[in-house]
Amino acid sequence: MKFLLTLLLLTNFAFADYTIKYQGLTLGNIENFDTIKDNYLVANVTNTIARFLLGKDKFVFYNEDYIGKKDDENTKYKKDKYAIVYILNKAFSNNTKDERIEVKKDKFIDVKFDKNFKFIYNSKNRIKSKGFFEMKDGELQFLIEDVNSIEITKNK
Repeated sequence: MKFLLTLLLLTNFAFADYTIKYQGLTLGNIENFDTIKDNYLVANVTNTIARFLLGKDKFVFYNEDYIGKKDDENTKYKKDKYAIVYILNKAFSNNTKDERIEVKKDKFIDVKFDKNFKFIYNSKNRIKSKGFFEMKDGELQFLIEDVNSIEITKNK
């Protein structure tokens, strides 16, 4: 029985493309970023403690522009107050120009490119999110958000 459980857990991790961590705690896995264009990000909860606290198997981070339904009872829906979905959308646009993305009135994200992409999310003159991400061949390698300790890293 223990062997079977271990085998199931290992196969679950083997097919995940990205790991998402919050405050150093692994929350779950992101299979792909196909939903970013629709203004949300889906992750499967793999951490036992997080699954217990959420009471759900999946979580969805959505931004201000999300217009989808929130009707899946096995999914926790959470508004992305750190603008990670907007930042990932910028990452996948393969645009290396410096840019200011206006989210709403008094809310914007400044993205600059040198060796990596650097971003600062400013909401009503307060920095709510700041960090950097790296792209390689159109694929996200990692995103590190320093203010709230959010990490999305590609699994090797």
